[in-house]
Amino acid sequence: MKLLYLRVYLLLIFLVSFSAQANQTQDTVSPQKLRLTYQEALANQSYNKALKALNKLGNHLIFNEIKHKDSYILFNGFKPYLAKCTDIEERARFYINYAEAATYAQDYKGSLKILKEGTLFMEQVKDSSLYEYGYVYLKAAENTNKLNMFSDSSLYFQKAETLFTHQKDTLMLLWTKSGLSTLFSNYAIYDKAAEERELIFKLGNKDKYAQVLAIAHLGAASDAFFQNQSDEELYHINQALKANSKHSDISEIVNIITLAYASTTYARHNDEEKSNYYFKQLNQKLKHKDNQIPFINSYYKLAQSQNALLNTRFKDAEKYAQQLLVNLNKVNDWQALARAYLLLAEINEQQKNNLKALHYFKEYVSLKDSVNKAASRKKFAYVQTQFETEKKDLEIIRNNQDIKLLQAKNRIVNQRYIFGGILIVSLFILIYIWRLRLYAIKKAKLQKEFARNLIKHLEQERKRIAGELHDSIGQNLLLIKNNLMMNKEKDAGLVEQTINEVRNMSQSLHPFQFEKLGLLTSIEHTIQNFQRNSTIFYSEDIQVDNLQIEKEKEIFIYRMVQECLANVEKHSQAKACRVEVTETDTYIKFEIKDNGIGFDVSEKMETINSLGLKNLKERAAFLGSLVDINSVKGKGTTITIKIRKN
Repeated sequence: MKLLYLRVYLLLIFLVSFSAQANQTQDTVSPQKLRLTYQEALANQSYNKALKALNKLGNHLIFNEIKHKDSYILFNGFKPYLAKCTDIEERARFYINYAEAATYAQDYKGSLKILKEGTLFMEQVKDSSLYEYGYVYLKAAENTNKLNMFSDSSLYFQKAETLFTHQKDTLMLLWTKSGLSTLFSNYAIYDKAAEERELIFKLGNKDKYAQVLAIAHLGAASDAFFQNQSDEELYHINQALKANSKHSDISEIVNIITLAYASTTYARHNDEEKSNYYFKQLNQKLKHKDNQIPFINSYYKLAQSQNALLNTRFKDAEKYAQQLLVNLNKVNDWQALARAYLLLAEINEQQKNNLKALHYFKEYVSLKDSVNKAASRKKFAYVQTQFETEKKDLEIIRNNQDIKLLQAKNRIVNQRYIFGGILIVSLFILIYIWRLRLYAIKKAKLQKEFARNLIKHLEQERKRIAGELHDSIGQNLLLIKNNLMMNKEKDAGLVEQTINEVRNMSQSLHPFQFEKLGLLTSIEHTIQNFQRNSTIFYSEDIQVDNLQIEKEKEIFIYRMVQECLANVEKHSQAKACRVEVTETDTYIKFEIKDNGIGFDVSEKMETINSLGLKNLKERAAFLGSLVDINSVKGKGTTITIKIRKN
């Protein structure tokens, strides 16, 4: 729609797509540095680097400093070097930024020429995943619409819609739908405009779509105004204000346009409270901004005039309306012009200037009728355009079918290679599955063997305890019984020996008060006990104050240390054994060293099994700890157990 808000829509769509880039440029690199980088890269013939800096600098000039002509001159100066650039994405951005600069410099024909070059470049690249691919068609659609090229504009919009649908870019698809509704509204084809807005109203309930939703509702409100649908107009104004809430990601420009529309609409409907409320907000927003962005001034003048009329300030109302009329003579915008004529008619009517009121009202009716007459012709042109598009699509389909026939012949030739490849891949997959199965079988076998060894170890321990109970403690208790029956004096030594043997057996089964004493103290007591009952000199060096190990693991660690000491006692023939407990950042380390006869670890795996070290390794695996056995013949054995900290 070539309504005044179309120009806002054109600016907005750039704000949506390039705001992140512009903000990044502003936050990270100053314009002066970008300009210097551009000039140096150009002097050094580093054209890709120069193009990247130019895109950022031009984007900043367009959206931050509002220096459209400066950016237009910069882009125009780089044009001879563009063919030497190999960066596809930066070249695509160049065409868009260059065309945008031309548009805001009001060189619409020049902008359209640039966009046509951009579309040719995109067609050569044929990378439909590029965001710029769809965007260049969208900009071409907008510019052809400005130049009253209805058929071309509709084709470009349809191409952009197809590309954004392919890219699954919902936001840009909605902007394209908004652009199409704008096109139809501009030619008073209101039913088609409403159809294009349906998707926006359906999907636009999320904050990230708030800008396009607000613009769509403003467009629908404008269409309702020209169709004399007052309730519909007020509904869409209310919806635009909701989309314009503080919680939504609405740009400042959309905010200003929405407030201007709201103030104007409520003033026409004689709602003084709401009109004055939104006009007050508009004045706060527009401090020092109307001169920076000239076209916003048209919205402001319309709101000023309508609000002044509502508050019976007739001279101000007419002054602002006449200023608006002067501004609109410079642009081709029938809807805004029609609003100005109707407003002047109302102002003069309320002042009893009937002749002037009639004059402006005739201008309004004449302009509106001429547009309505043209609407049917444009609608026919659109239908014809769609027919031509479908015709071209059918030709493309037929060409694709011919290509598929040729490809089918090649597929027949290549099928044998494909089947061969599939066979080889299948063979590799079968081998891989077979090896996985072997691994699973081996793992199950190891688990079964571990369980069997554990049961065997438990049975051996039970057998040992039973033997000690029968051979030692049982005999001692029998002697004590006989002495008591014969009324002999109590044999204190025998009783004490029996008590000690019971204590030793209890200590072997489970350390006394292990839970209260803790792992380190229990290890100390065990070493002292070995020292009292052995010719080997046992010592300890515990350098850890606070164990960072799960409590349930401590008894298993104790058993592993106990197993190592038992092996030293039984097999090492050592004169001395030392137990060290140290720590690193990640591990607690238990080290048992002896100076015994040692053995060759690499040669005699069966020796390791016979020494009970296999059971040690199995316990370590259960705890997720590491065990290292280092032994040299004649030099002793060192066993290191490393337990990871919590």
